[in-house]
Amino acid sequence: MKKIALFLRDVMEIYIPIFSFIVLFLTFILQVFFRYVVNHPLTWTQDAIVIGFCWTVILGACYTTRQKGHVQFTMLYEAYSPKVAAWARLAGNLLIASTFILMIIPSFKYAFFLGFQKTPVLRVSYTWIFLPFTYFLASIIGYTIEPIIEDWKVIRGTLSDSHDHLFDPILGEVDKI
Repeated sequence: MKKIALFLRDVMEIYIPIFSFIVLFLTFILQVFFRYVVNHPLTWTQDAIVIGFCWTVILGACYTTRQKGHVQFTMLYEAYSPKVAAWARLAGNLLIASTFILMIIPSFKYAFFLGFQKTPVLRVSYTWIFLPFTYFLASIIGYTIEPIIEDWKVIRGTLSDSHDHLFDPILGEVDKI
């Protein structure tokens, strides 16, 4: 069961964004070719590009969060002691998690509410365009649980420091204590 869940997560965060980016890119090239070379613009390409962009960005952000690949501004954070840094990160992650928890049900309802509207040319329901955002919210909540637990352990004193506070992107794992 765990293997199936991990595979489905990879489908949502790796394979669908890869496929949607390929569709987006090829459709964009096709759009440029038909507009400027053939001088006969295609109308459906705009819909395909927008859908591909939405899915690539939203679902790709989930994978980037999983890999801890998002940009972080940590200059002050790295100067803090481990407990102060843990409190700061805990506050930020709790804010993100609680906000996203509050947004899950409304975003799900909104995605299905938009089901009656369709894209102008391809007639794709807006539900399919906005539903990945609900997955994004759930994914980010899931990925913030581990850092919240880790920071709580640092604050309680059962862990000396959090992994990201000890990690230097150039040197790797370093002992700052």
